[in-house]
Amino acid sequence: MKSYKRSVKFKHPDEIAFHREIYDNVLGFIKITELENKIIDSPYFQRLRNIRQLGLLDYVFPGALHNRFNHSLGVMHIADKMITSLQKKDYEILEGKRKLIRMAGLLHDIGHYPLSHLIESVVQKDAESKIKTTDILLENEDHDDLNLDDHDIHKFNHDLHKSRNASGDFANHERMASIVISKTPIYDFLRDEFDRDQIRDIELIIAGEHSGAEGLIIHSELDADRFDYLLRDSHQTGVFYGLFDMDQIIRNLELFKPEDNRLVVSEKGRKAVEHYLMARYFLYSTVIYQKSTIGFELMAKKVYHGLMERKKLWSYFDLIDLFKNYECAEQYLKYDDSQFFNCIKHVRSGEIKWDTDPNYEISDDLLLNLIDKILERIPLKLVREDQKIIERNIGQGKNNNRPFFLEKAVEKQLVNSAGIENYWYITSEINVPLTNIGPYKTWSELANDSGDEDQDYKSVKILKYKDSEHEAKLLVEDETSIIHILSNHKLNINRLYTKDESYKKRLNDALIDYEKER
Repeated sequence: MKSYKRSVKFKHPDEIAFHREIYDNVLGFIKITELENKIIDSPYFQRLRNIRQLGLLDYVFPGALHNRFNHSLGVMHIADKMITSLQKKDYEILEGKRKLIRMAGLLHDIGHYPLSHLIESVVQKDAESKIKTTDILLENEDHDDLNLDDHDIHKFNHDLHKSRNASGDFANHERMASIVISKTPIYDFLRDEFDRDQIRDIELIIAGEHSGAEGLIIHSELDADRFDYLLRDSHQTGVFYGLFDMDQIIRNLELFKPEDNRLVVSEKGRKAVEHYLMARYFLYSTVIYQKSTIGFELMAKKVYHGLMERKKLWSYFDLIDLFKNYECAEQYLKYDDSQFFNCIKHVRSGEIKWDTDPNYEISDDLLLNLIDKILERIPLKLVREDQKIIERNIGQGKNNNRPFFLEKAVEKQLVNSAGIENYWYITSEINVPLTNIGPYKTWSELANDSGDEDQDYKSVKILKYKDSEHEAKLLVEDETSIIHILSNHKLNINRLYTKDESYKKRLNDALIDYEKER
């Protein structure tokens, strides 16, 4: 157990001169400063109007047409509520940080990809497959023409985010945000009010690499980003599963051992935190992981991958080439949902062509079929679904946890039996904790981890009071909490999709025959 004493004082938060208000349909009136107004009016921020918050979810939930623009304003507003609540409690370490936190919240998605995480995952995977990390520089394994060692923008990305180099996730939208901030006129706007070190802090906060408490307001299990998207996504999709008492959590935020910058929630806010974690699970399991939604996501990812390998849509390497100077960077303004949809429309009409190459991972036939399905809103057909809640410590291959139709050998046999093309055997695996509040370690385990002592900063901790002593405890360790029980379980959703009703019947017949022979 860890404890400390603190006498509570109350003071006014940093004063800010607001310029105007914007009305938000979820959070009400959002106040903005003159500098924030300049940032919002800039074309690089306005670009976010054309990036859907939830990708193709509106194909299933028609109201889900909100965008990264609305969300970014909301995150700034909620981050401000969090920092002012903490400043009122006289945490000196947070003095003078209000403007910086607001700006990090406002710009946290400035580097986002079209269709949000759908496209990001494709570009990121492609970049990771072609780049290998070294202690100092990055070099390409198979493609000498990329010349990454001499690429100023890639080196900027590498040097600014050294703590993330091991993962090689250079195309992550949070790292792309640093490029947009530093290599466009956004930087000039920021220099009116922030110095270079403060701008670097903003970029590190966005990337989740800032060790201070201000970083946790944007990057933790109880952060402004998660708070906004839960409330906003619930509102826009018309469901109630993501609603929770945000104000109760915020008013009970505290710093445990302020010198260590650890964000906690007082005991009074524990039930609100439990409700929040449960709300997140129910929203994801009901809306985000809905079967048709996942099917459309799989199609969009394959289409982007196919067009990217044909040099018709941008890769990470194309994107970093845009930021040589401000004039070239203006091309980035076209990188939104409309670029994707215009491209697939032009492919369908025959205006965009390419030479056939058998080495393409996504065949021409599959690519053109998927484009038709996306434009006509024709979902994939679900052949099989295996959904269950299991213990977290059970691996995918143990205790027959992994359904047989995910096995490669079985896939090959079923494809042959059904007489279909192998690329129409489309699988999806979702394996997530019921309450993703990690890391799932106790104080003692954390203390015994060499070189990993900071990993618990982002986990949810509850501050308990006993006389004048304050002690913090991980929520997963609290045996009186429902999260203590649920944290030991995870949700498995495994699905098999195919082209149409005819292919579904063929696969179903093949599956029945296979099961009889097992």
